[in-house]
Amino acid sequence: MDFQSLHCPQCGGVLPRQAIWRTVACPYCDATVTRSDSVVDIARFHEALQRFQNDPAGQDARCGERRYRIVRQLYQGAASRVMLARRCGRLGEHVVLKFADAAKLELERDGLRQLQADTSSGSAYFSQRLPESIALGPDGNGGTVHVLRHPPGYWGSLAEVHRHYGTGLDARHVVWMWRRVLEVLAHVHSIGWNHGAVSLEHMLVHPADHGIFMVGWSRAKRHGDESRDLMQLAWSMRALLAGQHAGDDAPALPASLPAPLAELLQRASSDARWLRARGAAGLHHEVTSAAAAAFGAPRFLHFQPTH
Repeated sequence: MDFQSLHCPQCGGVLPRQAIWRTVACPYCDATVTRSDSVVDIARFHEALQRFQNDPAGQDARCGERRYRIVRQLYQGAASRVMLARRCGRLGEHVVLKFADAAKLELERDGLRQLQADTSSGSAYFSQRLPESIALGPDGNGGTVHVLRHPPGYWGSLAEVHRHYGTGLDARHVVWMWRRVLEVLAHVHSIGWNHGAVSLEHMLVHPADHGIFMVGWSRAKRHGDESRDLMQLAWSMRALLAGQHAGDDAPALPASLPAPLAELLQRASSDARWLRARGAAGLHHEVTSAAAAAFGAPRFLHFQPTH
């Protein structure tokens, strides 16, 4: 029998077994470590690090004593601003910085920590599909920032996809997006939580793996109305199908949408009592059945988020 022992490249400490398949924090020196088959020559690494650290600090952000280099803006709203950034240091990691009201950010952090700490069946898998809070603190400019680990491979939000597909998204892609979110909501609802603000802006897409990662958990609470999450999700899927020309108010179902899916979407976006009876898991089954009736056996379709 073969045994594996993974060690931190910075301090040599033994890493937890999760390092075999995911990014971990070294329990001894707190370095962020990712297992990889690729190797970077140390001299070239130090040269790149020096260039990185000598860049102008105009696009820097802080959370307490930690410094981050802004990569790009992800979202700008009336009450919050979200940025993709990279932590400054030898083992810099990509993170998401969320600037908003301190009380709102504290609620989000506390809720995410409780979700990540859950030990019920399926939690080990679904914890990787939920945001992970890293830090919360002052941004140095009188505000507060919440630092979240950035999930690798996720391109951007479905709101950006919506902007690129002005005439509407192929229903076959909408089906897998709908199902992925329902999988997460089924787990979250089963442990007594609801999201509270399901929208295109709060769903990140992984084009290659057909993954959806839910963000924006500041309104999450225990024992809320689960049907609200499901109805918000249904309207989000309708918006993707309708495209930009439909506007923001009650996007109509395209005439080209197969009848089984059209009937299901119409009911899921209007019948709260039916949604409560079905739940996320039951609705997932309904979507799978409707898609099979409309398109036949499932098959993987390449997805291009920018059309």
